[in-house]
Amino acid sequence: MIEIKKYSNRRLYNTDTSSYVTQEDIVELIKSNNNFRIIDSESKKNITSAVLIQIILERENSGTNLIPEDFLKQIILFYEHNKASDMFHFLNNINNFADTNKIFSEGVSSFMKFNPFNFREFYESNVSSKNQSNKKNSKNKNQNLEDLISQINKLKEQVEEIKKKAS
Repeated sequence: MIEIKKYSNRRLYNTDTSSYVTQEDIVELIKSNNNFRIIDSESKKNITSAVLIQIILERENSGTNLIPEDFLKQIILFYEHNKASDMFHFLNNINNFADTNKIFSEGVSSFMKFNPFNFREFYESNVSSKNQSNKKNSKNKNQNLEDLISQINKLKEQVEEIKKKAS
């Protein structure tokens, strides 16, 4: 795995090639399917996601609007309602759904049966593995699930609208 260090002066340093790299170099690493991680040189924390989000932000600011505003607002709401893990699962499903390599290697049948909005199965498998001794907590979890399903349905409608506009 390639390790890239980000210094306080915001420069990125590829430790494999012993050279400074730009965000465009990071994009080339992604295109060539290289595994890499970006580490903050001072704190030693993995900041790969933050740098990738910066790259997306620059693309969005340059006029290439890929991510609908309503979707970004939904992501923020997931953080605000402490449901980031649910959003992670959803986005991971979307990523797996959009992975064309998997479609070709596993066949079209895996593509056809995939439902990125299937939170009920994910939720139920997680709940069944936990001890549900308190019925009040169970009731709250069911309400949270219903809220989540409602939000997902709104996202579905927005995706359909986007599809119609693109056609």
